[in-house]
Amino acid sequence: MSAEEVAAQVEAALEADSEAAEAAPAAAGPALDTLVLSTDSFPGMNKMEGADSSIWKCDGAPNWRRLAGFPIYATGQPKLADLDKCIEQAVNKYDEQKAVLWVNVRQEPVLYVNGESYSVREADKLQRHMMMNEVFAINNVENDMVSKLKKGDGSFVYFKDLVGEKEKEKFIEVEESSGKIESVATIGEAFSAAAKKEPKLETSRIPITLDDAPSEETFDQLVRLLKGHSSAVPVIFNCQGGITRSTTASVIAAIIKEAQLELEFDKMKGVIPDNIIEGLRETKLHPPLPVDQNGSTNALMKGEFPVVLDLINGSEVAKQCKEQVDRIINAAAGAENIRESAVMEKMQFDVASDEWRHILKERIMGNIKRYFMLIAFAMYAREVGKAGFGKTFKSWLDGNDYRDMIESGKSRLEWERKVPDEKIADLKEMLLAENFDAILPQVINKINQLSYKMFNDLPRGDQKCKSMRKLAGRTLLEVLPPKLTVYLESKLGNLSNVPDFYDMVGTLSMYGKIPVVET
Repeated sequence: MSAEEVAAQVEAALEADSEAAEAAPAAAGPALDTLVLSTDSFPGMNKMEGADSSIWKCDGAPNWRRLAGFPIYATGQPKLADLDKCIEQAVNKYDEQKAVLWVNVRQEPVLYVNGESYSVREADKLQRHMMMNEVFAINNVENDMVSKLKKGDGSFVYFKDLVGEKEKEKFIEVEESSGKIESVATIGEAFSAAAKKEPKLETSRIPITLDDAPSEETFDQLVRLLKGHSSAVPVIFNCQGGITRSTTASVIAAIIKEAQLELEFDKMKGVIPDNIIEGLRETKLHPPLPVDQNGSTNALMKGEFPVVLDLINGSEVAKQCKEQVDRIINAAAGAENIRESAVMEKMQFDVASDEWRHILKERIMGNIKRYFMLIAFAMYAREVGKAGFGKTFKSWLDGNDYRDMIESGKSRLEWERKVPDEKIADLKEMLLAENFDAILPQVINKINQLSYKMFNDLPRGDQKCKSMRKLAGRTLLEVLPPKLTVYLESKLGNLSNVPDFYDMVGTLSMYGKIPVVET
């Protein structure tokens, strides 16, 4: 069935619902005339290229994958014609289950136009998601946009997303595009139509923050949803690209399902021999962490942030829960490893402009908080899950100091990698020599070696090279005698935004060689 046929079926099945929605009072939100459509697809969205050929793939469902060992799926927003195919995958694999859950974790409003998904954005913030947490308000925006398109002249205007899920430092100009409307539907209408065709399907929307920890209410919403079903009931999470937010939701769901399994194993006692139960428990819940194939020595890549170390050093349970979270994150890392994302952002921070660093610092701290809260949630699930999750995560946090710990500790990071003071002193002494031309190559070589040593724990790649080059530039400016700093500034302008290391080296190589023409 084509996308147009599917969309027509959606509109025919839900025309009455749509008219009622149009008449409903709208919650306070951005003015309709300030909103535009942006494509969900963006360059580099597919992170699963080259994945195991045995994994089911669907071009219309970017980054579709199942979390190994769990009835948990993650995906980007599927095309309308491929929605049923994704549901069918879960239904067929877990055909003995009475339900299949689908959870949309997007904060931003989304529409289907001609079978393709588009997010709703503010016209003056095209490269930034709308961040809405109230599902009612999100639905109102979607309904209003659909109503506006239906009442229009049969055409629509949109912009291509060239940025993706994370805002970039440099603004990318995007041209306006237009097309003819053949069909239009809200996300709610699309899933309602899918549920009529597949009775097992149960859908919900639980918005998750992109660059921060999920709210405590989000954790509790997922607990309320999943504890009403057995651990074997499949759940599908989707966000825009199937990358960060759907991965985060998958990890939370896996923690909940492992707690449910513990309870189910306890119920088997006296029915199944204890040695068999313990064997199953060890296989399912306590498999060893995989060996790091890359041999990473970077503590932060392993999640050893200072605030996390404070947590696990004071609690054996926290240490075990960190291992559990790491195991699940590794299993869910087909599109993004959300433990390592803070380190990837930190590498960008090292080479970013001063203005952009402020935004990156907030994102890095948000990523650290997300990882910390996942460990705290695993501790909560271990304590409360075996009793059926009778206490909320929020009320559990009220009884400890983990909120204060992460808020005060998420910024405790080595924000600047700096060459040791004694090495700086050596470089300054070298540059005091009278034979500047002869000594400059030695200084450059030493700075390069020191920069490499300062970043030798990071994985190879372009970002590591940029970080080393930026540090080399900062170090050079720090050790230069005042007369050379003045010379550089006269040639390259303001040095507060550190110029490229090799541009400075090239400029310094000409010092004293070009005669000054007196006027």
